[in-house]
Amino acid sequence: MRQIGRFLMGLLIGWFVGSLVGLLLAPEPGSNTQQRIAQAYQKFLSDIREAANARRRELEQELERLRKGGSTQSTP
Repeated sequence: MRQIGRFLMGLLIGWFVGSLVGLLLAPEPGSNTQQRIAQAYQKFLSDIREAANARRRELEQELERLRKGGSTQSTP
C-alpha cells in the first residue's frame, strides 16, 4: 500500500512540474494556441468532408456503371 502512495505522489508531483514547465516555456499565449488548434481542427474536418464527397462521387459513378451492366474489373 505504501508503494502505491509513493507512486501516486510521484505522479502528482510530475504532473505539477510538467504543467508548470509547459506554461513557462510555451512559445505563444494560450489564446493563440487555442486559435491555432481550432483552425487546424476546422481544416481537418474540411479535408475529411472533401475526401468523403470525392469517395461518394466515385461510388455513385461505379453504381451507375453497374446499373448499366458494366464491369468493375480493370484490365492491367
